[in-house]
Amino acid sequence: MLLVAIFIILGSHTAQVWIWSSAFVMVGAIEDWNTSVYFSLVTYTTLGYGDVLLGPALRIFAALAAVTGLFGFGISTAFLVSAMGRLFSFNGQRPEAGR
Repeated sequence: MLLVAIFIILGSHTAQVWIWSSAFVMVGAIEDWNTSVYFSLVTYTTLGYGDVLLGPALRIFAALAAVTGLFGFGISTAFLVSAMGRLFSFNGQRPEAGR
C-alpha cells in the first residue's frame, strides 16, 4: 500500500512539472520543450541553477512554480509520515473500530 502511495505522489509531482512546462511554452516564455521541462523541474524542486532565466515580466510565474513545489513536497511528506505512522504503529496494536 505504501508503494502505491509513493508512486501516486511521484506521478502527481511529475504531472505538476509538466503542467508548468506546458504553461511556459504556451505563453512563449520558453521556446522548446526540453528547456521548458528542465526549467520547470529545476524550479519546482527549488534547486534553481540559474542557467535558464525568464524575462522580467514572467519571473513571477517561476516564483509561483517554486512555491507550488514547496507546498507539494510538504503535503507529500505529511501524507507519507501519516501513512507510515499508521502502517508501523509504535505499540503494534491495530486501531480499534469506531475510533
